[in-house]
Amino acid sequence: MLSATTAFPSFASTISRANSAPQQPPTTPPEAPPDAPPDEDSKDWTIGQAVSGLAGAVVGAGIETVGNTASSLYRMPEALFQSYKALWNTEQIGPVLKTTIGLLLPAAAVATPVLVALGSAGYGLFHGFQEGVENGVGSAAKECAKDVKRFHNDLSGKLIDELRKYESEPLEPGEEPYDIKLIEGGKALVGGAAGAVIDGVGIGAVTLVQTPRGVVKAYKEIWNSDMGPVQKVTCSILVPPAAVLAAPLGVVGGAIYGLAIGAKEGYQNGLGASVEKTGEAVKDWWDTTNEALKD
Repeated sequence: MLSATTAFPSFASTISRANSAPQQPPTTPPEAPPDAPPDEDSKDWTIGQAVSGLAGAVVGAGIETVGNTASSLYRMPEALFQSYKALWNTEQIGPVLKTTIGLLLPAAAVATPVLVALGSAGYGLFHGFQEGVENGVGSAAKECAKDVKRFHNDLSGKLIDELRKYESEPLEPGEEPYDIKLIEGGKALVGGAAGAVIDGVGIGAVTLVQTPRGVVKAYKEIWNSDMGPVQKVTCSILVPPAAVLAAPLGVVGGAIYGLAIGAKEGYQNGLGASVEKTGEAVKDWWDTTNEALKD
């Protein structure tokens, strides 16, 4: 789990004080002293920066979640159409594998907007917060809106372009389409379904169990750091929403991963190997989170 410990340094301005002079004032005004340099030892934010950062976090999470999810839903019909079109027209794979992949696509398509929504909420929370602290709430809204535009045009759009390229990619001379047996297609479907359940539930459960440890570690890192008190309090406020997002992300991300790995392992090595492989993913995630959360 990612802890909310990123510090965004700011510099506090110091006030120059003029030395009092006992002599009679000169007839011409004295030259104004130069501005004092900022105190680079200051590591804290002003209250205004903290409030602006928190407001930017809320605005950023809202813009990214709504915008990217809407883009994902808007693109989904075209992406599905292009996926099926590329799948059936490509020369690279045979009919059984095409059918198997075609049956698995709807599950992935349904899960994708949910994953996008959860991921966008987390990303928007921290991006909006950082931008809000540094440049204000208006800038946070503007930058997060740019993220949505990039997601819609660059990520989603390029995915569809890649599908179109795959559709028209020819076989090399003498190359045969890659295909699987009918029984292997059945194993892929069962393995994919089982893998989605095993990894979705397993990785989600591991994440849920480890979240309290992650929260404690995040607070320790924040309060043991050299950040100023305003920074510490402000960053601490971001920890609970990040913690809330962790387990759902684990469930959805795990399910998509298990679907793909379970299907692939199912037709290549059988159902037993598929279940074993997806089970290993849960264990690996447990080991990874344990290692990351060590004191």
